[in-house]
Amino acid sequence: MDNYLLEIILSTTEYIEDNLLEPLTLDSISENVNISKFHLLRIWKGATSTGLMEYVRRRRIALSLSDLIHERSNIEFISSKYSFGSERTYNRVFKEEFNITPAKWRRNPCPLEILDKFNANFMNCSGEGLIFFRSITVFPAFSIAGHEYMVDIEENKRSQIANKYGLDFFYNHRLRVFNPIQKDVYIGFTTIPDELTSYTFYQPSIQICENSIVPEDMKVKHVIPHKYGVFTYMGLHRPEEISSKNLAEIWDHVFNTWMPTIQFDLREKFRFEYINYAKCNKNYCECDLYFPISFL
Repeated sequence: MDNYLLEIILSTTEYIEDNLLEPLTLDSISENVNISKFHLLRIWKGATSTGLMEYVRRRRIALSLSDLIHERSNIEFISSKYSFGSERTYNRVFKEEFNITPAKWRRNPCPLEILDKFNANFMNCSGEGLIFFRSITVFPAFSIAGHEYMVDIEENKRSQIANKYGLDFFYNHRLRVFNPIQKDVYIGFTTIPDELTSYTFYQPSIQICENSIVPEDMKVKHVIPHKYGVFTYMGLHRPEEISSKNLAEIWDHVFNTWMPTIQFDLREKFRFEYINYAKCNKNYCECDLYFPISFL
C-alpha cells in the first residue's frame, strides 16, 4: 500500500473515531478526508473488509459496552448518546452484533468479540500458518483459583517449568475445585512485576464463581473488566505439549510487532492462556492468548 492510500485510511479512521458521538454520514466523512464517496468506499472496504458505515455502527456499539457494564445511564440515554436515534434501534443493532439484548448483557455480562478501532499500522502484520491475531475482545470481570508459582524466566526457557506446573494442576488439582465455571477450561495466568526482573508469577487456574468451593491451599484471583487483544495458537499435537518453545514465534510477534502499535491503559501487567480441552484431542489443540489493552 502506498503512502497516499495509507494517509486516506489513517485520516478516515481518526475522523470517525473523533466523531463517534456526533452525527456521521458518508458525505460528511468523505468531505472531511477530501476524497469522493466512491473512492473512499472502495479504499476502505479493500483495506478493512468492512463497510464504512458498518464500521461506524459497530464501533459505536463497542464503545457503548462501557456504559452498560458500569450502569451509569439507562439504555434510552445510551442509545441517544451513541446516535442510534431510539432505544428500539439500539436494541436491534446490539442484538444483531452480539445475539443478545443490551438489558440481558447488562444483567449477566459475558465475553463479547468487538470491532476495535482500526489499526492501520498493524494491518499488514496479521499472523500466518498456525499463529494468528483473532480479535479484540471485551472480557467482563472474572475470578480464578489455582496455585501460584514464582518462575525464573531463563530457567523456564531451559526446562519449561511453567508447562510442568500447568500439567500438574490440570491432572492432579483441577478437579479438587467444586462447581467451577467450566471444568475443562484451563487458564494459565502470568503476572508481570512492575519493575524489570528475571521472574514472573504463573498461576495455573480454573475459572470459578461465587458458588464454587476452592481448597484452602489455592489462591483466588479476581480480574476486573478489560479489553484484550486475543491471539490464537493451533497445533497438530496434544494440548499438553503447548509450551513457551512452540509459542516463541507468537511471543516475538506480539511483543515486537503488535504491542508497539497499541496504546495501553493498565493498572497491572499480566496476560493469560485460555485452553478449552473440550476442543482438543491427542492430534489437535487450540490456545487463546489474552493480552490486556485497557481496563473498563
